[in-house]
Amino acid sequence: MNTILTENDEIYLRKLSLNDNLENYLSWMNDKDSTIYLTKKKKQTFNDLKHYIKYHLESNNYLCGIFKKSNNIHVGNILLSRIDTINENCDIGIFIGKEFWGEGIGTSSVILLSNYAFDVLKMHKVIAGVVKENIGSSKLFEKAGFKLDGIKKEEFKMGDKFLDHLHYGKIKNKNNG
Repeated sequence: MNTILTENDEIYLRKLSLNDNLENYLSWMNDKDSTIYLTKKKKQTFNDLKHYIKYHLESNNYLCGIFKKSNNIHVGNILLSRIDTINENCDIGIFIGKEFWGEGIGTSSVILLSNYAFDVLKMHKVIAGVVKENIGSSKLFEKAGFKLDGIKKEEFKMGDKFLDHLHYGKIKNKNNG
């Protein structure tokens, strides 16, 4: 269950398991700054996280923890979902614990898991969605070689406002920078 899917010199990605220590994950999910652009807004519990992990373990999705090699600390999660083997595309999403923002971990993780999707899962395209106001995530995906495919107007509701949703894509062997 703790098999490393992919790695570089600083981090490794592996599927989360129900036996993982979820304390950091729970604190991130209950931090308003960290979850401002997530659709789940209610206070999360350990049970909520375990149900979420179990759901992904029982699907064809890849919910991976991001771990620092230097100390094996869990610093965030990255998800491949909606894996479409007919059209050879999938979605990617990432969540980094606030205390690890700005270290380049997100960009490295997206590059690693995108390459896994291309090389192992034989995907042609990896797709990401970002709320327009989430400038950090837009920069992260652009640094990882994703290109803006389009904008869906007022697709994300935050409070009383409707925000635009940016759709990014990375095509195998075209923009794998």
